[in-house]
Amino acid sequence: MMGRQKAALHDAIGGGGRHPDGRRERSRSSRRRIIEAMMDLIAAGDVNPSAAKVAEQAGVGLRTVFRHFDDKDSIYREIDELLWQAYGPAFEAPFQSETWQAKLLELIARRARMYEEIAPFRIASSLQRYSSPALMETYRFLLRKERENLNRILPEPILQDEHRARAILLAVSFDSWRLFRQDEGLTREKTVEVLQQLLRDILDQIPAPDNSART
Repeated sequence: MMGRQKAALHDAIGGGGRHPDGRRERSRSSRRRIIEAMMDLIAAGDVNPSAAKVAEQAGVGLRTVFRHFDDKDSIYREIDELLWQAYGPAFEAPFQSETWQAKLLELIARRARMYEEIAPFRIASSLQRYSSPALMETYRFLLRKERENLNRILPEPILQDEHRARAILLAVSFDSWRLFRQDEGLTREKTVEVLQQLLRDILDQIPAPDNSART
């Protein structure tokens, strides 16, 4: 699955192949190199690379960067859009599990695989959101999509239980994954185990008269 998602990301950045018009293709190629340069720098640990550094990494002039993008926030936004384009279908794919409880455990494992790929970019964009209304909007969009994805699993009595619903939201969240995977330095497998155990502890406190899956 992850290989297909990486391929989807590559296709999204590439924009669907070469353009027959040579000038437009050169323009698209420059834009693509700028995006890839920004992503390479972020993946290497620079969460807020300067426009000059992006230009150098991309092998283009600084003026070229700002000819394609109004500001760095525009590059962050495009990266977020490309990531959603590549990973969104897998994020919202049907679950294999039958019960809602099992789907939650599956959700943790599924998100962990995606978080491994998108974490540097999500963190970088998230850090910049405090000074950018546009990036704050993108951040809130991602939170809404994650909440909607979770709400499709939870039965109505749990959705009506505000505190327990939020406890489950925390257990499956990116921030909880980041805490154990990056701050605590756990392996991906151990992080999944810890989060799934946290979820089980929450579920153990919930009366579940109906174990049927929601569709």
